[in-house]
Amino acid sequence: MKRQLLIALLLGLSATICYSQVKINAQAGTGLTGITKNENYNANFGYRFGFGVEFPINRTWSLQTGLHFLRKNYSVDDSSLIQNSAEGGGTYLFYEKIKSKINATYVQLPIKIAAYLPLNTNCGLQFSTGTYIAYGIAGKTKTEIWRHSKLDDGEFITQDYSAEYTSSWRDTFDKNYGSKKLDIGLSIGADFKYKFLFIGVGAEYGFLPISKKFPKDLFGGQFNENQPVVSPHNIGIEFHVGFCFDTGKR
Repeated sequence: MKRQLLIALLLGLSATICYSQVKINAQAGTGLTGITKNENYNANFGYRFGFGVEFPINRTWSLQTGLHFLRKNYSVDDSSLIQNSAEGGGTYLFYEKIKSKINATYVQLPIKIAAYLPLNTNCGLQFSTGTYIAYGIAGKTKTEIWRHSKLDDGEFITQDYSAEYTSSWRDTFDKNYGSKKLDIGLSIGADFKYKFLFIGVGAEYGFLPISKKFPKDLFGGQFNENQPVVSPHNIGIEFHVGFCFDTGKR
């Protein structure tokens, strides 16, 4: 069903080629992406590239689409120290460090409306807004956890209590424990165009959660069985450069 929806959208948009002076562009760039609601994962840079197709409606307005490939990354490298009182006196010291990186590769179809504001005959500004449909095709998630606890008896004698290290790899879009593959969201952008070249910036926000059972705080699970879970969304900004050419009247 998802594949049929993407094909139908592409066919519907391509039907306007017969009536417009179509503009095709190639672009590449980078994006700073992260997720909402989680307290630990930080936004990281990832690549993006693809081609775009623009169907002019008049001299100002146009419809934009295309096909983009992009990598979204977010990671955590943090630690926590918790102190609990021991029954026989003294203090338990619980140290935990988590190092994790999630990367996800998507194929993305933007559908946007754009307005071009000329500055002179050679250059101008173009603003765009609309939606995107993205589908996850690959990705890996690596997580490393160090846990170390000590007992401080209050007499300047500290003894090791336990130590643990775990490491795991899995597919980011694992069917049972991974992120959801489909993402639909809002996209806005602005470009400066000079003849056939352009440079721009954009922002994206996903409407669909990547997971419905994502821990809010990665350090809360060791001592809290009822650890709160959240439904985070993709969010990010992107920067790109490219060139375009006209296909001519048909």
